Amino acid sequence: MNFSRKRLFLWITASFILLFLHGDFNAAGAFSEKPKVIKLPCIIDISGPYAPITAPAYSGFSDACEYINQNGGVKGVPVEAMLRDCSGNVSAAISYYNEFIEMKPKPLAIFISVSAEGEALRERIAEDDIVAMCVPGTPALYPAANTFGVYPLYQDMYGGFIDWLTETWDWKTMKRKPRVAILTLDSTFGRAILTNEVFAYTKSKNVDLVAKELFSIRDMDVSTQLLRIKMRKPDWIFSQIGSIGASIIAKSAFGMRYKIKLASNTTLDQSALLIGGELLEGAIVVATYASWDDEDHQGIKLLAKWFTEKKRRPQERTIVYQLAWIYVLTMQEVLSRTVEKVGWVKLNGSAVKEQMETLKDFSPLDLTYYSFSSKKRSPSKGYMAHVKDGKIIPTTEWRELPDLRPAKFR
Repeated sequence: MNFSRKRLFLWITASFILLFLHGDFNAAGAFSEKPKVIKLPCIIDISGPYAPITAPAYSGFSDACEYINQNGGVKGVPVEAMLRDCSGNVSAAISYYNEFIEMKPKPLAIFISVSAEGEALRERIAEDDIVAMCVPGTPALYPAANTFGVYPLYQDMYGGFIDWLTETWDWKTMKRKPRVAILTLDSTFGRAILTNEVFAYTKSKNVDLVAKELFSIRDMDVSTQLLRIKMRKPDWIFSQIGSIGASIIAKSAFGMRYKIKLASNTTLDQSALLIGGELLEGAIVVATYASWDDEDHQGIKLLAKWFTEKKRRPQERTIVYQLAWIYVLTMQEVLSRTVEKVGWVKLNGSAVKEQMETLKDFSPLDLTYYSFSSKKRSPSKGYMAHVKDGKIIPTTEWRELPDLRPAKFR
C-alpha cells in the first residue's frame, strides 16, 4: 500500500512538472531578446492566373517595408518581407509554408493571397501558433482560429451590392422586383458567393436571383453562359472575378451584342480596366480599399508619391499593391501593441492573435477599415463605386456590409 501511494505521489508530481513545463513553453516567445529584424513571410500567386492583379506584390511589400522602417519599424526593429510565388499551386503553398515555419525564430505572422491556400493551411496555422492574414473565403477564416481576412467576406460584399440595388431601384416606376444573375468563376474563390445565406439574403431583400452560372479560369469566352442568362432577363449580372475574368465577360457580351450591367466586388480593380477598357464602363464595384482614382485621398497621395519615386509601372496600380502596404502597416501596429503588453521575450502567436482581436476601425493610411473580435475574423466595411471614364469613382461613403456568415460561426 505504501509503495502504491509512493508511485501515485511520483506520478502526480511528474504530471504537474510536465504541465508546468508545457505551460512555460507555450508562454515562451519567438525571441530570446529584442531581435535585429522581424521577418514577414508572404505566400502569393504572382505568376499564376491572377498575375495581372497580384504581380505588384513585390513592389508593394518592398515599398511598404522601406516606408515602415523609415518610420521606426516595430519599436525600432526593422521589418523584412519574404515573398514566395506558388503560381496557383496549393501544394507549392504548403511547401513554402513548411519552409517558413521551420525558420528560427519561427515567424509570428504570415500573409496568404489565395482562398484555396488559406483554406488548406487554416488548421496548420492554428496548430503552429502563428497569425495569418489571408483572402477571405469562409473556410479559410472559420471556425475562428488564427486567420484573419484582408477584406470582407465575399458573400458580405455581394450583400452590399444587394443593399445598394434595393436602395436605388425605382420600385414605383418598374413595378417589379429587380432581377440578378450570378456568373462566377468555378473555383474556391468564385463559388464563395454560392451559399444558402446569400440566396436567403437576396430573397429577403425582395430581389429575384434568376440564374447561377459558372466558368473556368481557363475559359476565354462565356457566350454559352451569357445566352442562358439572357433568357432570364436580369437587370444586373454579379460576378466573383479578378481582372481577366471581368474582361472575358465584357468581351463575350459585346461579341454577342448583349448589353449587360456588370457588378463585382473589390477584386474588380484598375488591373481589370487596363484589360477590359471601355467594355467595363458603367460597372459597379463593392470596394473595400480606397480607389487609386481618388486623387484627393491622403493615403493615395502617399502611395502615388512612392510610385513616382520608385518608378513603378502603371499596371502595378492594383489592389494588391495597396494590400501589401495595408498588411505591413497592420503588422507594425499589432506587433507594436503586443510588445507593449508582453515584451519581446513573450512575443508569440497567441499574444499577437489577442491584439488582432482588439482592432476596431483600425484604418492604415485611411485605405481600409479593420475590425475583428474573438468570433469575427473578417472586416465589415465597404463602399460603392462606379466605373466612369476608365476610372473607379466612389459614389457612396463607407458603410457596414451585411454579415452573411453561416449562423454557426456567429
